[in-house]
Amino acid sequence: MSKSSSIKVQVFSDIVCPWCFIGKRRWDSVIKELTEVDVELIWRPYQLYPGLPYEGIDRREYLRRRYGDSVVNRSVPRRIEDEAKSVGIELRYDLIRKIPNTAYAHYLLEWSLEFGLQHDLAEALFQAYFCRGVDVGETRSLINICESVGMIPVDVEEILLSVAENVDMSKYLNFAQEQDIFSVPGYLFENGYLLPGAQTEETISQVLRRISEKIKTQ
Repeated sequence: MSKSSSIKVQVFSDIVCPWCFIGKRRWDSVIKELTEVDVELIWRPYQLYPGLPYEGIDRREYLRRRYGDSVVNRSVPRRIEDEAKSVGIELRYDLIRKIPNTAYAHYLLEWSLEFGLQHDLAEALFQAYFCRGVDVGETRSLINICESVGMIPVDVEEILLSVAENVDMSKYLNFAQEQDIFSVPGYLFENGYLLPGAQTEETISQVLRRISEKIKTQ
């Protein structure tokens, strides 16, 4: 059966945001089930930790400085862990050594859009960071992740070398602020409607159905 309407949604997220990963899995589930609506997700950059050095920072030390020693060895908050498990994600914070600068990862996500690999790359980046503790700010790791989704490693390396330590995220982050997005995930529909947070699958489905119906009547 052909799909009756097409909806574009800009997804503002950061690779180091667990709710963004959870939200992606929920959207994947809804899109798979909601066969009458053609949904295109376009990933847009946001940084939870802007201004980090390009080599990133030690995660344990950052947590210690910001929240105190009691937080360093604390397990993943139960709610986040439960929500992640409900969509098939095993969060392995015990493997994460760094809080990376995500500028390169975002740059590659923007670049991958023209090849139709952006959504696959987003999943691969989330999995690498949250499930395997990979440093998604490190060049070689990024090349390997991009290759895993079908991108040509030589081209990826060339792109990264061309922008080495000069990825200007300000224009991307300013775009988020212009849309009144100050936390992630945030989902911006073509009609200007903003759906904030990692909403339930039911809520996502309801919003998509309502917008689809409006499109049909136009």
